[in-house]
Amino acid sequence: MRTEHVARGGVSAAILAGALFAAPLAAHEDEGTPHDQAIWTWAPEQIVDKVDEVRAGRDLTPKVWPDGARVAVSISFDFDTEPVWIGFQEQSSPSYMSRGEYGARVGIPRILKLLDKHAIPATFFVPAMTMELHPEATRLLRDHPRVEIGFHSYVHENPMRLTSVEERQVYARAMAIFEKHIGRKPVGFRSAAWDLTESTVSIVKEMGFLYESSMMADDRPYELKVNGKDTGLVELPVEWILDDWPLFQISWPAKHVAARNAEDVYSIWKDEFDVAYEEGTMYILTTHPQVIGHRYRAAMLDRLIAYMKSKPGVWFATHEEIARYVQAQAAP
Repeated sequence: MRTEHVARGGVSAAILAGALFAAPLAAHEDEGTPHDQAIWTWAPEQIVDKVDEVRAGRDLTPKVWPDGARVAVSISFDFDTEPVWIGFQEQSSPSYMSRGEYGARVGIPRILKLLDKHAIPATFFVPAMTMELHPEATRLLRDHPRVEIGFHSYVHENPMRLTSVEERQVYARAMAIFEKHIGRKPVGFRSAAWDLTESTVSIVKEMGFLYESSMMADDRPYELKVNGKDTGLVELPVEWILDDWPLFQISWPAKHVAARNAEDVYSIWKDEFDVAYEEGTMYILTTHPQVIGHRYRAAMLDRLIAYMKSKPGVWFATHEEIARYVQAQAAP
């Protein structure tokens, strides 16, 4: 999945500097600005240009949710399996990869059983190579009447290692595999590890997606802007505190150890929901079958869903349903 990509990926400072700052520095090359110039030596307009590459636009929270609901809730599952370890965390040990396999063998059936119990929809973001490695689990998702399947990279590759040309090529390869297994194009995009390059949003727009779900500028749905212009993409923002990976997952090489008590995580997620409910906004939860799919954690998610359902006026929806609704409500 995500976190600590600089440390675990082994990306040198020089490579990161090039990936992060190539666009604004290139724009000022005629002024003699070196590519390796420290950020604190940049002119104010260079920093503004860099920050303005991708920013939040208009708040898209509707005046009312469908059927007068008070809050929109969407639970997502990043079905990463082995690719998260070999493509992003760069751990090819069979032991590490078996944790991803657990998500397909145990996590997916347990999660689908939970969704059926509560009769609620969910969105699954699936790397293309997960589909190739686990076609049976992929078919379970494809054929489920309340499941949306979104785009989630080729092999959970670190986008910060890619040029814009490579990024387009990798996503095109992933899209071909996606369509082979699902039979249609996805409408939602979630970047591997929630990392984006300065080119990602423009590529996502070019590929015809409806919404993006990797940014963190708000709790509410909003417009995505590139260089000050609205892209037409709906952003359904995420947050690390509403993600099971940093709270539960263990990665010894990355020095990330977070075997939290389920009650602690339940408290965080419940309290976040309570405020979203009070504000009448949106609640996006991100989980992973290889993480949340373990027994006591799935039981905690079961209890959280039951709690949310106990409140009047909660609209459970897929990411696509939320994106289409807020887009329609925001139209002139």
